[in-house]
Amino acid sequence: MVTSSSAPFIILSALLTGLSQHPLHLGWLSWFSIIPLIFVLNQLESLKDFIKVGYIWGVVYNLTVIFWLAMNIGTTPFIGAISMLAAVLYCSFSTLAICFIMGLIKSRYSENWIWLLPFVWTSVEYLRNMDVLTGGPWTAIANTQIDFLTLAQNAEITGIYGISFWLILLNVSIFKWIDRPYSGHAFTAINIFILPWITGLWLTPQPQSTYGSKLDVVVIQPNIHLSQKWKSGGARANIQLLLTLSESGIKEGVDLIIWPESATSSYILQENLYYLKWIQSKLDNSKLLSGIPYYAVNKEEQHFYNSVALFTADSASMPYHKMILVPMAEHIPLSDYFSSLKKLNLGQANFTHGEEYKIFNVNNTNIAAMICFESTIPSLSKEFVRRGAEVLVFVVNDGWYEYPPEPQQHAKQAVFRAIENRRPVIRCTNTGISMIIEPSGNIINSIPLNEAGVIKNQITSANGLTFYTKYGDIFAQLDTVISILFILGLFIRKK
Repeated sequence: MVTSSSAPFIILSALLTGLSQHPLHLGWLSWFSIIPLIFVLNQLESLKDFIKVGYIWGVVYNLTVIFWLAMNIGTTPFIGAISMLAAVLYCSFSTLAICFIMGLIKSRYSENWIWLLPFVWTSVEYLRNMDVLTGGPWTAIANTQIDFLTLAQNAEITGIYGISFWLILLNVSIFKWIDRPYSGHAFTAINIFILPWITGLWLTPQPQSTYGSKLDVVVIQPNIHLSQKWKSGGARANIQLLLTLSESGIKEGVDLIIWPESATSSYILQENLYYLKWIQSKLDNSKLLSGIPYYAVNKEEQHFYNSVALFTADSASMPYHKMILVPMAEHIPLSDYFSSLKKLNLGQANFTHGEEYKIFNVNNTNIAAMICFESTIPSLSKEFVRRGAEVLVFVVNDGWYEYPPEPQQHAKQAVFRAIENRRPVIRCTNTGISMIIEPSGNIINSIPLNEAGVIKNQITSANGLTFYTKYGDIFAQLDTVISILFILGLFIRKK
């Protein structure tokens, strides 16, 4: 049963794993931070106790990782705290599910049950991440390993779930070594640790130099505070700042200038054509990719979108509309099916989901431009690449969170998108962290948090499809099938 002596092990495990998610370069903690949890589970017999341990671990872990939700400056401290607590309690059901399933498995496979933990953990993480209410893969333990770029190369084959599987497998193997210190267990743990570093070295691509089209790009990070961004009459000052920061790149004739999410803060394609003409008059031969607000009228109903459009000196493209919206921030879940939910006002926006995988062409280079939270969704970037994207761009506004760790947690996930698809990634943000990332995941240039700045760089587009781009999360899906078969086996054996 769960005793007071178990609590320190559960809390220690969750805290160490949570800390490994933060921008403290402590990702190595997760190589062994699950061991105290395994130690407790190994002592349990009651399914009820497995459930308790799983939920307690999940609450402590998620509170450690996403406590910053309460610091959202776009809402009141009370609502921020309530939303954070609700997110923590909701997300914690995933580890409850993991431990519940492991309790069932242990009741039938008492000797080797623990070796199934990597399969179950990865399966639940994969299925949970389909539900964007949990923030998608934001809290996936694979994100702890971005500092270890050689290891992260394996995402080209397995996606992030292969990294999660390895972390849990490593913890299990070390636990078995500690529990029964045989030389065979030591050999297993050491080999499990070493293997992905070897495959990572083999998978690391060589720098691109002679193939792919070249683009000279300028990334603008204006660092406009939200109080300035949305205040009455602030649009003109914001555009002036963006144009000033872009001026040197325009004079040099760069191919593409990128502004962040909702950079113009006004409907320049519909109501403020003066601003549109002003921007276009400054572009000369450069093109501009910018986040914009947009609306459309359909069946006498007005739909608002979070969008990106491509501008030249004499034209403006139809925009890409954000497809995956942030729940409770950009829309109310299920409001597309129950229109009465749209009347709820919790301080959120009420955007409409986009439906088109729009790709922009800049000097014969195909560019996918996604928005903010979408950078955390592996399947979305994968689909854009399958449809021909040679460069991935993420326009972001993390200005709702003025301090670490939210901006850093968000930024590092773009590294995985580069590795999974072997595409250069450009991340342009309002307040930081803007980056240019090579297909290897190497960050070649960046602007720190809460600083205005400009990145000028030449990027090389990439073609070809990786195993992950072709087959997606087949590794996690196989884990899920294996887990389901073992669960079904429990009931068959019981009968």
